[in-house]
Amino acid sequence: MKGIKVLAVLIGVSTVITVSAQKKKPQTKAFITDPVTGVQYRFIKHDKTGAKPQEGNYGNIIMTWNGKTMKGDADSIFLDTRKRGGDSNGVIPLKLVKSFKGCLEQGILMMAKGDSAVIRVNGDSLFLKTFRCAPDKLPPFVTQTTWYTFNVKLVNFMTEAEMNASKQAEIQKRSEKAMAMKGQEPTVIADYLKKNNLNVQPDADGIYYLQTTAASGKGVKDGDSIGVKYKGTYLDGKVFDASSNHGPGNEIFKLQFSQNMNLIKGWISVLGKMHEGQKVTVLIPSDMGYGAQGMGPIQPYTPLIFEMEMVYIKSN
Repeated sequence: MKGIKVLAVLIGVSTVITVSAQKKKPQTKAFITDPVTGVQYRFIKHDKTGAKPQEGNYGNIIMTWNGKTMKGDADSIFLDTRKRGGDSNGVIPLKLVKSFKGCLEQGILMMAKGDSAVIRVNGDSLFLKTFRCAPDKLPPFVTQTTWYTFNVKLVNFMTEAEMNASKQAEIQKRSEKAMAMKGQEPTVIADYLKKNNLNVQPDADGIYYLQTTAASGKGVKDGDSIGVKYKGTYLDGKVFDASSNHGPGNEIFKLQFSQNMNLIKGWISVLGKMHEGQKVTVLIPSDMGYGAQGMGPIQPYTPLIFEMEMVYIKSN
């Protein structure tokens, strides 16, 4: 994430308008106004002699953003990086560049490594100058008298060069892990089949049909409307997705079948061979799944198990 837009990238201005508020206790202690920067702040923990970042550095912070929503509730949490947006420790990088007098970034520049502080920021300036929101797109609950508080812990900081080097190291680490998983995938699949006493061979697309019911209903043709129930798991049995988890009215995944559907190749192959009412359990290797990139929690070169039921087929 780069520059002063990092917070907008994390939450999106439109998300701010509709976010569900979480209650927290209001801050009661007074803020100090820095005479030079105009920053309103209150230190929770402060090392007066500690090393401080310079403008242009990246601050690695843990943060909650509190304030007024469209409901008029002045004690709501917009963002908690420990729950969303941060790494496993809740840390996000923020480039410390001034966007207006008294901005969040200036407040963080006053902090030393390990410090914690509450920083008070004008909402109107935050949206217009930090998020660069167009005036006609400004949320209705944000005015010149709207104020937000940011509870910030400065975990550490680094120069832009150090940040870039850190990113490259992380990319290299992920690449090495992916290559290791690619080499291990055939053995992982073979071990799974052996452990579960499954004496099956892959079809022409490399997909293993572990279980299948009789194909008595009509088959699928391009253009047909179909409804599918499914559950996706890793080879260890952990569920990563299921149509039953998508809420009332969405238990059946509805789509129009074609060979060009925006689905993984394994799904297109399996659905194209299914009949109405049929159920299958398939093992889909990564080259017919999410491949070298992965998707969300699914790591690169990960074989997956899908239980699929063709609920209906309607010709169009």
